Amino acid sequence: MSVFTRITRPQLDQFFSAYTLGEVISFEGITDGIDNTNYVVTTTQGSFVLTLFESLTFDELPHFLKLLAHLGKSSLLCPCPQSDRQKNALRQLHGKPAAVFKRLSGLAIATPSILHCQEIGLQLASLHRCTQDYVFPIKSGNDLSWCKTVLHKINAHLSAEDRKLIDDELAYQAQYGQADLPRGVIHGDLFRDNALFVDDRLSGLLDFYSACTDTLLLDVAIAANDWCCDNGTVNDQKFAALLAAYESLRLLEPLEKQHWPTLLRAAALRFWLSRLEHQYYPRPGEMIQQKDPLVFRRILGQHRQPTCLSSHINTVNLRSTA
Repeated sequence: MSVFTRITRPQLDQFFSAYTLGEVISFEGITDGIDNTNYVVTTTQGSFVLTLFESLTFDELPHFLKLLAHLGKSSLLCPCPQSDRQKNALRQLHGKPAAVFKRLSGLAIATPSILHCQEIGLQLASLHRCTQDYVFPIKSGNDLSWCKTVLHKINAHLSAEDRKLIDDELAYQAQYGQADLPRGVIHGDLFRDNALFVDDRLSGLLDFYSACTDTLLLDVAIAANDWCCDNGTVNDQKFAALLAAYESLRLLEPLEKQHWPTLLRAAALRFWLSRLEHQYYPRPGEMIQQKDPLVFRRILGQHRQPTCLSSHINTVNLRSTA
């Protein structure tokens, strides 16, 4: 949620005049995240988030807005789109698709505790359960083919050591298909800056624009790699807490347990490559947040170690209750 597109007060006043959300008092850009432009907008009726979509098209976005509306009806804590006077949830601003959401209370957590990890496990399982019969037509664009495409793009910037590690991991991942694992709607990007907490209780899940139909276990692995690693160092207790909380609502199948260490590696590789691409080919913008690629290089390296592999196998097999 960086700021790639600058808007002016007159543009904002005109845009909000189409809604019944009050008059604009103030607005400020949000620097967290890396995909869309976001502003906090305060009006005479409350606080809202205005999102300008930098990559998703007008044809794609209705699927995401409908998903958010479905999740809201299922009591999942997520931002619901606000409709204008003509009942439109999607409009245009500065030549780009734009939508307004009620701002959720709470703050992002920089250093998660065991309790935070448990909350994320519970909410992720709730998401997977309430969408188990939901048809979401957006497919994942971050498979092995995508990894190879990004690798080719950034290859000239890599050290020989990094290139060897990536090649080796790609070869390893190619041996393990995910076709037989349970699939459904996944968040795809449930990092610390995409969740809000009030007094250690989760108050909101944000940024569903990486959502797609994919392997459910991959979603758990993506979240665990961020929430359960301290400055890039695997924390076994946090991994165990997140998994136990998740399984209190949705039990993992035996095949999922078998693939857990592999999916952790796949998730780490994906975000290492993604961050490298953002580092070497940054998008122009007014306020851009860059995230450190080395964090996921370190996490991937740890997941590849035999001791860490053994620990993950024990964690997922010796399930506890949340």
